[in-house]
This record gives sequence, C-alpha cells and structure tokens, in this order.
Amino acid sequence: MRKIARGRSLTPHIRQATKDDLSALLSLEKICFKEETFHIHQIQYLLLKAKSIVLLAETDGNIVGSMIILLRKHILNARIYSLNVHPEYRRKGVASSLMDFALDQLEKKGYGNISLETGINNNAARNLYFSKGFNIDRRLSNYYSNGDDAFHLIKKL
Repeated sequence: MRKIARGRSLTPHIRQATKDDLSALLSLEKICFKEETFHIHQIQYLLLKAKSIVLLAETDGNIVGSMIILLRKHILNARIYSLNVHPEYRRKGVASSLMDFALDQLEKKGYGNISLETGINNNAARNLYFSKGFNIDRRLSNYYSNGDDAFHLIKKL
C-alpha cells in the first residue's frame, strides 16, 4: 500500500461490501488486529448471512477501512461490531467518514439506538465516538481475552 503524507485528511468513498470483498476484508482485519481477529468463516457469515451492514472505505483503489454493524430489526437497535482502519490511513478521517455514513443510513432506516464497545485505553477511538455523540453506558470488566476492560457506549439516533 502506498504511503500518504501525514496530517492530511482524506474523503474516502464509502460503499456496501460484496462477496467479492471477502479477501480484502480478511486482509484488513489481520493488518489491524493482532489478537481477537475474525476468521474467514466469521467474516463470510457477517458479510453474506447475518443481519448486518458491512461498509468499506476506499481511496485510490485501496480498501483502507471497514465497519460491520449488526442489526436488530424488530427493536430497531444497531451495534457497531467492528471498525477497522489500515494503520497508514489512521487519523486521516477514514473512521469518521465510515461513522458518519453509517449513522446517516441507520437514522434513515428508522433505527433508534446504536451501541458499541471499545477498550478503556483506546483514547483515539473514544475521542472519535464522543465526537459523534456517543456516551458511556457502562464499564465491562475483563471484556477482552487479554483481561482488559471495555466501555459500552450508546448513541440515540
């Protein structure tokens, strides 16, 4: 992947993922996370069978970010299950663009709430979520397999 200048904001193209994006989603997952990564069968299920929305952020022909949102249609609640941005494209507005697109789509579809979990030490993610109007709902002890805690955040749409 080509390097980009630090500090420059991007406006990626956001689109719905298709089955043809499976290998790119898996590659991005492996680049972004060292622990607790999705396996190919999990991504395939989330992409093709689950009640979900899988979004991709593209720039210059490269997939640089993804977001998986689980839907609960009958109660109109959604959950951000995963948000990935390639390390070379972080702090460039990619996650913010994915978030804005997702929130807009969910609001148009009539969803009332959206929630997510994030590590208590992940300040960059928390700052993004706070900037989008999320609030801490509760602390989740030993949430991750390494024993780290997480915050459960929620936003009313």
